[in-house]
Amino acid sequence: MTAAPAATADARPLTGIRVVMAGPLPPAVGGMATVIGDISHSSLAEQVQLVLFDTNKQTAENRPLWQGVTARLRLWRQWWRAVGGGGVIAHIHTCSGLSYFLDGSLLLLARMRGVPVVLHVHGANFDKFLDALPAVGRCLARWLARRATRIVVLSEEWRANLSKRLPGAHLAVIVNGVPIPKTKMQVSDDDGATPILFLGNLGKRKGVWDLLEAAEHLPDTARLILVGGEEEPGVAKEFVAALGRRHLESKVEYVGPAFGAEKHQWLARARIFVLPSYAEGLPISLLEAMAAGLPVVVTPVGGIPTVIRDGEEGLLVQPGDVAGLVRALKRLLEDATLRRHLGDAARTRCREQFGIENVARAYLDLYRGILAG
Repeated sequence: MTAAPAATADARPLTGIRVVMAGPLPPAVGGMATVIGDISHSSLAEQVQLVLFDTNKQTAENRPLWQGVTARLRLWRQWWRAVGGGGVIAHIHTCSGLSYFLDGSLLLLARMRGVPVVLHVHGANFDKFLDALPAVGRCLARWLARRATRIVVLSEEWRANLSKRLPGAHLAVIVNGVPIPKTKMQVSDDDGATPILFLGNLGKRKGVWDLLEAAEHLPDTARLILVGGEEEPGVAKEFVAALGRRHLESKVEYVGPAFGAEKHQWLARARIFVLPSYAEGLPISLLEAMAAGLPVVVTPVGGIPTVIRDGEEGLLVQPGDVAGLVRALKRLLEDATLRRHLGDAARTRCREQFGIENVARAYLDLYRGILAG
């Protein structure tokens, strides 16, 4: 097990090195697509020959089996060509479920080519995924992990968590990062309400039902806005129906997914960010809110406690504690000075430790270490 390479002053480009980075590419919904999109616009693209490889599903949900097999064979053939030649590093972004094993096939193909592989683990339930595997599946998951040159995890907590589950794997920590706007931008609200933004896919894991219950106890001056897709099929329709049953349409709005400039407009409109998750890796939406200078109300799960200190950059509440969630939100709604203080501190911490250029340097140092080794 290896420590994450520290960012160094060595900014020399890795001339002649081609990094083939695989994962779902924008405009796909989710943190992995955002991470890949952001890093592709960072200085890393100037330091190496960065090639993006889209692993997002290209066939319809109800497609026949033969189409799925054909698409997978085509993807393998394209990947085999992409990682061919000298001076190549494969960087594969993966998560739990079947995706891990499908991405594992890319790992094996790259190793057959003699290419070093970085396997970059995202996802809040990766530990639970490993624990739930049958014995054969768990052995296969561990065997694949040991084939990777490095496995990147998102926090020291995740390294401690996965080191027990993936013995023999070479783990390194590189936190997520986001672009930092040069100025803190906020737009005024026409109706005078205070917008509270939830940014993420709707699902039980993200605490959206707790948020809906909490909304009933917030003052009428608060307006909860949920932006994101679905983590669980059908949950958006169920959520909107619940709004009607509880008569919360005037206080809660579900927008749906937003990308690029539209997403950043919602961040600029918000005054508070909330993410009452039960499990997380290191959520990109939290870092984006911090970069926008928003005070945050979040739960201390996954890598979040390494980013947010209670009362310093935001307020922490325990998962499932609806009463605590209401208290924290009311506290921020009633205290504009506290909102400004926490938001400024969050933006400063994000700029200093979680900017996308910090991540670009960490990736570059990781690649240097692999080539040196």
